[in-house]
Amino acid sequence: MQSELSFRDLADTAAAPAMLPPSADLWSRIAAAHLARRQRRTMRRVAGAGTAAVVLVAIAAFGVHAMREPGVDWQARAQALELQLSEAIAQRSAPLSSDTQEELARVDFALQSAYDRGADKSELAPLWKQRSELLSVLLAARQQKLALTRI
Repeated sequence: MQSELSFRDLADTAAAPAMLPPSADLWSRIAAAHLARRQRRTMRRVAGAGTAAVVLVAIAAFGVHAMREPGVDWQARAQALELQLSEAIAQRSAPLSSDTQEELARVDFALQSAYDRGADKSELAPLWKQRSELLSVLLAARQQKLALTRI
């Protein structure tokens, strides 16, 4: 006669893991997953190194560009020329002609208008350059004792 199964016998049977043999392709799947992880890691490293190289090249290019094109402070240059011109006028006690004063006033008005509307440096720099060049020409004419005339 067969004995009946007790709850204890059933619990012991359920608790013991079933030892099934692994599938035949288990080791090939493990090797493929490991190889894929290594390849992803290598690709991340290559991409990171490439990004770093691009950033370094961009920084170097910007640095070379900044060294090649030194910025001229046209406002400071214009102010220095204005001081020199006012000193030249005071020494010779000959004021600027009305045409010269009108030209300076026109450039100054354009500068003031640009400042009033909150213009950026790209708009202000050409105006300061124009004022600086005008003062430079006026100073050179004063030093050579030339009279500027409008044509």
